[in-house]
Amino acid sequence: LTLQRALLPTSLDASPYVQVAHRYVPGSRVTEVGGDWYDVIDLSDDRVALIVGDVMGHGVRAAADMGRLRITTETLARHNEQPDALLTELDVCAQEAGIELATCVYIVYDARSGRARIANAGHPPPFVLHSDGTVETIGECLGVPLGVGGHPFGTTEIELPEGATLALYTDGLIEARGRDIDEGADRLRAELSRATGPLEEEADRILARLLPDPPDDDTVLVLARIRRVA
Repeated sequence: LTLQRALLPTSLDASPYVQVAHRYVPGSRVTEVGGDWYDVIDLSDDRVALIVGDVMGHGVRAAADMGRLRITTETLARHNEQPDALLTELDVCAQEAGIELATCVYIVYDARSGRARIANAGHPPPFVLHSDGTVETIGECLGVPLGVGGHPFGTTEIELPEGATLALYTDGLIEARGRDIDEGADRLRAELSRATGPLEEEADRILARLLPDPPDDDTVLVLARIRRVA
């Protein structure tokens, strides 16, 4: 537990163009150690990187693998690696470390252009909430998980309107006993469409509505409301 708390971010980078609410919920009240991780990294030229990932399994090994991938991701992001190239390097890192299965979604938002570039390594795709309440799935090309090797990653580019809200999460939020992942994704979309209040309140409301008590798995939720450079 001490190891995992040391490896997860205690605070996220601040940006005038991305307002973030983030939550991590352990999947067990006995031991909180798992492989879910998240990060927000303020980059040069008014760009911001948002990352959510999930290492298969629980225990100290999962936490250590999570920490290795998170630190590597942050280093690559600060060297301005493109999303698909970053996941390629992260895949090599996973193979060298003996990490058999991990998923990750990586987004770089450019506040000057209003565009976002997304690459996905087998992770549940993020959503974007528009100001009119519609919810759109982005980066649906999931790719293969990290650690598999031998498969290229692609990058999707989209334009985000002023005030849109990105939702990144791990499968613990949408998959539970007695509920398949598609049903859970539909429920998350429905809850996001009603998210009109402050992000911190909306993050708590979404978790309360979707997570069983006790949770079946570790869960990460990151809500990011974006602005453009004037």
